[in-house]
Amino acid sequence: MKLMLATLCLNEMEWLQKLYDQHKDWPDLVSWVFVESADRVYADVNPTLVSKQGLSVDGTSDFLHDLARRDARVQYIPHGFSTHVDPALGKIESRQRYLAAAETIRPDFFVVLDADEFYCLQDQPLINEIMQKAPVSVHDYSFQFTHVWHPASIAQEPLFKLEVRGGFWRMRHAKGFRWHPDIHYDRNHQRPVWNKGDGRIQFFNKPACVHMAFASNPVLRKSKHDYYIARGEGADEKRYWYVQSRESFETWQPGDRLLKGARVVPYQGAIPEVFQCASA
Repeated sequence: MKLMLATLCLNEMEWLQKLYDQHKDWPDLVSWVFVESADRVYADVNPTLVSKQGLSVDGTSDFLHDLARRDARVQYIPHGFSTHVDPALGKIESRQRYLAAAETIRPDFFVVLDADEFYCLQDQPLINEIMQKAPVSVHDYSFQFTHVWHPASIAQEPLFKLEVRGGFWRMRHAKGFRWHPDIHYDRNHQRPVWNKGDGRIQFFNKPACVHMAFASNPVLRKSKHDYYIARGEGADEKRYWYVQSRESFETWQPGDRLLKGARVVPYQGAIPEVFQCASA
């Protein structure tokens, strides 16, 4: 089996070293493609957080350049600004860059791994096995998420004290994909398609990805929240509750209620190995 990891990133120094350390020994990993890019909409909303080249301002560029020098499996693509006529699809152009790289790599499967997403070591070979054993008609694989909850109001509490469940945080996204030579992004920046059709998606309750987005730097978290509003979620009546749910991270206090039955509970998920020393 040949596996490719694909990471789209901007200003991710909060997580990048841990991300690499946690996943660099993923079984059957032949290539890890990092695409550094700023959606034009994000840059317009957060001009101080994007360089003139459409790249990071926090050292991400230097880190990835050095990582590619040290690890031959790593390919660093400083794409810069990414645009689309539909502001909701601005990431498609930059996501296409790792699919273009895959044309040379020709992996059997690839996993889209955001910089704030972590899979425990024991789960990485399990994911490989799941994708390999699934029928060839299954192209997309959606794994469960555990969302760590660590807003500013509890900044002094242990990182893995709480998690958030339900409501907005119940939604699942495909993260693993069967590769085909003509796979591409079209009208959805989360699920690529190929010329013979979308294929089936299969959902798995185990293993779970440990998601650190709602335990991240509050300033960077707000910058992403403002970006999601600007790209159209704030004007979409069906999705406006997404905005309200994300916004709760900025103001939440213990005991506050969240939308649509979401709740904050004691953390019950696994702790990725790179965080275990810090949480001990």
